[in-house]
Amino acid sequence: MTVSRRVFLGSSSAALAALITAGGPLGRVPSAFAGTTGDLADIRSTLLGIYLAHDWLDDGTTARVEWTYQSQAMEYLSAQRADGSWSDVDYSATNSAANGAAWSPYRALDRMQAMAAAYANPAGPRHRDPALLAGVEKGVEHWFRVKPTNVNWWERGIGIQLRLGRIGLLLHGQLDAARTADIVGVLQSSSSGTGQNAVWYAQNVIFRGLLTPDPALVASGRDAMARAILLNTGDGIQSDLSYHQHGDQLYSAGYGRSMLTDVAQWLYVLRRTSYAFSPASVYDYASWVLDGTRWMINGDHAEFNVFLNPAPRYRSNAERTLEALRRMDDVLPGQAGHFGRLRRNIALQSSDTGLRGHKYFWRSDFAAHKRPGWGVTVKMVSARTIGSEWRSSNPRRLNYLYWVPFGTTFIARRGDEYRNLFPVWDWSRLPGCTNPAVVVPLDASNPYRQSTTFVGGVDNGLYGAAALDMEKYGTTARKGYFCFDDEFVALGAGITSTDPNPVVTTLNQTRRVGRVVAAGSTVEPGATRTRTGTWAYHDGTGYAFFEPVAMTVRNETVTGSWADIATGQDPAPVTEDVFGLWLDHGTEPSDATYAYVVRPGVDQGQAVAYAQHLPVRVLANSTSLQGVRHDGLGISELLFYSPGTAEIRKGVTLAVDEPCMVILDESGTGAPVITVSAPQAPGVTVAVTLTRFGEVTRETATLPDGDRQGAGVTLGATANDVALRRPVLTSSEQDTSVGAHFLTDGNPRTRWGSAPSDDEWAMVDLLTPQIADAVRLHWDTAFAQAYAVEVSPDGESWRTVHSTTSGSGGTRTLAISPQPVRFVRLNLTKRHTRRGFSLRGLEVHAASDLARGKPATASSTRVPELAPANATDGQDTTRWGSDYSDPQWLSIDLGATVAIGTVKLHWETASAKSYRLQVSDDGGAWTDVHSTTSGPGGVETIPLSADARYVRMYGTQRNTQYGYSLFSFEVYGR
Repeated sequence: MTVSRRVFLGSSSAALAALITAGGPLGRVPSAFAGTTGDLADIRSTLLGIYLAHDWLDDGTTARVEWTYQSQAMEYLSAQRADGSWSDVDYSATNSAANGAAWSPYRALDRMQAMAAAYANPAGPRHRDPALLAGVEKGVEHWFRVKPTNVNWWERGIGIQLRLGRIGLLLHGQLDAARTADIVGVLQSSSSGTGQNAVWYAQNVIFRGLLTPDPALVASGRDAMARAILLNTGDGIQSDLSYHQHGDQLYSAGYGRSMLTDVAQWLYVLRRTSYAFSPASVYDYASWVLDGTRWMINGDHAEFNVFLNPAPRYRSNAERTLEALRRMDDVLPGQAGHFGRLRRNIALQSSDTGLRGHKYFWRSDFAAHKRPGWGVTVKMVSARTIGSEWRSSNPRRLNYLYWVPFGTTFIARRGDEYRNLFPVWDWSRLPGCTNPAVVVPLDASNPYRQSTTFVGGVDNGLYGAAALDMEKYGTTARKGYFCFDDEFVALGAGITSTDPNPVVTTLNQTRRVGRVVAAGSTVEPGATRTRTGTWAYHDGTGYAFFEPVAMTVRNETVTGSWADIATGQDPAPVTEDVFGLWLDHGTEPSDATYAYVVRPGVDQGQAVAYAQHLPVRVLANSTSLQGVRHDGLGISELLFYSPGTAEIRKGVTLAVDEPCMVILDESGTGAPVITVSAPQAPGVTVAVTLTRFGEVTRETATLPDGDRQGAGVTLGATANDVALRRPVLTSSEQDTSVGAHFLTDGNPRTRWGSAPSDDEWAMVDLLTPQIADAVRLHWDTAFAQAYAVEVSPDGESWRTVHSTTSGSGGTRTLAISPQPVRFVRLNLTKRHTRRGFSLRGLEVHAASDLARGKPATASSTRVPELAPANATDGQDTTRWGSDYSDPQWLSIDLGATVAIGTVKLHWETASAKSYRLQVSDDGGAWTDVHSTTSGPGGVETIPLSADARYVRMYGTQRNTQYGYSLFSFEVYGR
């Protein structure tokens, strides 16, 4: 046995300056370093600049009674009573403010915030007005005298503190010491919570650190916020870069929007101080926004939700993120172009977010399709997810969100199509949905969920399809969505219902803009008409049918209010012109179908011509198979609800032996490319047989499990490519048709292309460190003559693993010593052609886990279900668990002596505080090769150098009252 110790230090790369330029250092000191009080003064100053930039203060939440303004500070002061209270505030109210309901005491806190801001604003007319300061001090004193409380923990632990913390900062050094002590007393000194709640808690910890002042608390709050934006399977950012809160529920437009704005603020505020976030944390955020949330925005958040009512001064809910996205120009200047495109789209200055392609979010049952000039999203729900939630009420006790997760399509050209529409909407006819035409009561059982599992999508980076097997409210249907360059196709089959209400499929319901025409006849304002034909047209979008159908068209002016649909919202009347288009399947239909095409970006004449010469063909529309082929593109998209065969065209068939979703790409002259997904179960193995003009090709794929269940794979692709579908940041893009995300989409037909210049770069973010042993580059014809490949585990320490000045293109596999890698960066310094650099793919190959499937023994096993073998079975859903005592150990027999380079421990919550890693030749005599007394838990990657057969974790002190528990114990060579 040979043992030596080593540490991955790497070399700092000069190319980092090209990646992260004038925005200040991204590196930060370790959290044990307390920083300086001078830094704290700078932080407070930057925060004041943010808080005083506008007349109003937007904290990003919906929990408020009224919007308050600096300019009205004297009105609030004049209305204040002598004891510091307001007569229109019920300080004894305890009702929850969930989902925007009104909790009366917030009115007092928000008025005090506005008064404090007016006092602190050096450019305002009431700067340092002693009457305002006295008013705030009386208001705070009264607050702590009567101590308002709430039945909801969020108000008690977060909402109150957010407001008081800002009041304290706005009046820092001016507020009476006793009142400052009151405020500090309710601010947390440690963080808790999950997802955005953890960010809010961390922010309160930072507030306390800034007010006391306590530099260590500021560092602690920053670190807690950094942990909150790490990938996880609970609340927060998911492995597909969607966002969940309150369970397996997509919440990118609610809690996720608050995380987007709050974290960007702190990245910006701390960026030039000793408390700056690490590069890895900056990229955690940037990857999530640019490769996750950006797909879900089409001018506004592409989700139908009554709680997304725009706040005053904002035209849309998404506009509340604009300042956060502007701040990222300073935090990450190398990506300013991408953040800028997203900002312009939200501001309705451009229909382009900088994305072209298709992305299915397998963790959230959500699909997004982007093309220049238009986009569509599909929101679905399965047995794996929660479709929505309603935690408040409304005067009519109706659940307006009931049908939202059952296939709604958000179709956008400009991005304002659904703006301010929800108070006047017919919530029983949502775009894309098939359902009984009824708004379901709030007390209906089990809303937003269903029991079916074949719900999901497949994409190859450029095109995609989605399937919804629907069983809800006595109604079943199989619904497919098929997306191409200029259009998307919607198919429905097996539509059957026992509900007494008529069942409808709604194509769209939007703000009416211009004429409404159906089957050659104008539908006049104030009317709802039925027309029979093959097309309809409204607002630059054509709707086409494969055969004449009876369609119902609405063109009416409707008045409602936000208060009608959500208690506590604005009662002011909202009047909008509404366009609607739907198909009526009648009452209690049996096995009904539909098929339609939506073609955005056309005038009426083009819409008519398109409907007369459809470029898409329906291959099948039944309960067992739905499929569409675009003959011009050579793309076929197939949804197999059961094993079967699809006829693609004469002489071409595709068969599968399991339910799955398939894209067959026959474009170009090369071999067809097939992409497959199967969301219904983890690790499904699918055999695909393609017959083309007598030539038969059969390939088998085992699809992902764990937190990647439902993700697609391209047949023939490298199975251990951990860069697949991971975010890519680049110095430039030639245009969106060769965007950065194509570099890791696994599709050999797509590519990334840079601007036509030397000195470009591309960086892949694996999101979590992986033990990698190779990088593979698939060059297009415009390859690099001179370039270098660098890897880093954390975005700070970089190691050059390959460099050349005589690159020859083609496919190049670069072997590296197994090591932890999170980032892979290409520094491209000289082109081979006059065009930009172009790559069809970048792969990062995971090293083999030498412990996978090997025998494991332990000092104890708490229960049989927590057996030692669980730590080497390759599943993160199983684990070993010991008895609740010290010491305990877990040993792996590698079967033979091997050269060990890295050990990776994935702890459950019950982790080790003190432990040793030991190796042995015979399993009897052990040698320590690593030890710690401050084990952090989570995932620990430990570099070492030893030649041994046995490896053991020997725990001497636990982090919890429970035993030691490991999801996995991995061993890698060197």
